[in-house]
This record gives sequence, C-alpha cells and structure tokens, in this order.
Amino acid sequence: MNTIAQGNLPVAQVDADQEIIGRVLAGSKDAFGILIARYSDPLYRHALGMTGSPDVAEDILQASFIKAYQHLSEVRGRFDAWVFRIVANSCKDWLKNIRRTHMSYDEDDQPSAYSTPEEEMDRNELRTDLETALQRLPPSLREAFVMKHVEGRSYEEMAVLLETTVGALKMRVHRAREALQALLEEKYA
Repeated sequence: MNTIAQGNLPVAQVDADQEIIGRVLAGSKDAFGILIARYSDPLYRHALGMTGSPDVAEDILQASFIKAYQHLSEVRGRFDAWVFRIVANSCKDWLKNIRRTHMSYDEDDQPSAYSTPEEEMDRNELRTDLETALQRLPPSLREAFVMKHVEGRSYEEMAVLLETTVGALKMRVHRAREALQALLEEKYA
C-alpha cells in the first residue's frame, strides 16, 4: 500500500489530484468533475455542520467549487486542503453575515430508537437545545467541534486542513465542549 501523505490521504491520491489539476489547466474542463465527485461529500458535510442548513451548505459548496475552478492555478500543495479552506472560509463569512435563531437537522431520516412520543419529544428538545447552543459558539470553536465530533476527523487531519497545530485544535475543542456544557447547564441544571 502507498505511504500516507500529510493528513490521511494516500500519496497516490495527492499525485492523482495534481495530475487532474494539470489536465484542467491544459484545457480539459471535464476533468474538474473528478475533483468535484471526489471531495463533494466531505465538504458538504462540513458546510452543513457549520451552517445547519442543507440549502446553504449546497450553495456554499457550489460557490466554493466555482471559486476553486477559477483559481486552480494557485493551488500549492494538497488540493483537498486548499479547497477545504475555501469552503471553511465561505462558511465563516456566511456566519458573520447572517443572524440565525434556529439551526435544523430535520433531514435526519434515521428511525428513532425511542419507543414513546414523549421520549421522541425529549430527544427533539435536547437536539434543538444542543443545536442552539452550538450556534452560540464563536465560529472557530464551532468549526473545531463540528470537525471533531460531527465529522469524526482526527486532530492531525484537522491541523492540516486548518493550517494550525494539534495542540491549538485540542484547546479549541476543549473550549467548545466547556462552552456547550455551560450553555446547556443554564437550561438543565
């Protein structure tokens, strides 16, 4: 098996991304679709976790891929980390420019493990309270929390994508947990 490049991408995939970028820059516009197919799902999940809105996440993803295509010649290093930063920055810009009162994950189509309507109502109330508390976090803490606990990324992968240290990310996630706990204790204590 190939050795692992920075983060968790195999060297072969990093090289393949560079080859695809070369083809796009040489005039093969269709080749960019390979990169879109390869990275859409994880980027969409990140945007959804940051915005809480499937429509906004889709809009951010589309605008980010357009921006990536327009600036493809500027890629230095890993394409996945570069395009992730475009999406992450777009999410942060959206958060700065919009005042939201409610975040929804209503698209969760997993069947409930709760057996009574009362238990389901309690679950929904807790989810809403957690989502509201998450929205009250500063964007940098929310981003770290979402990447770690919603997307399940390793600290090492997060460090590569956000261009920071593992220690700084551990501190952000810790602060996010503490802030969420304090916000939830206001209601549940």
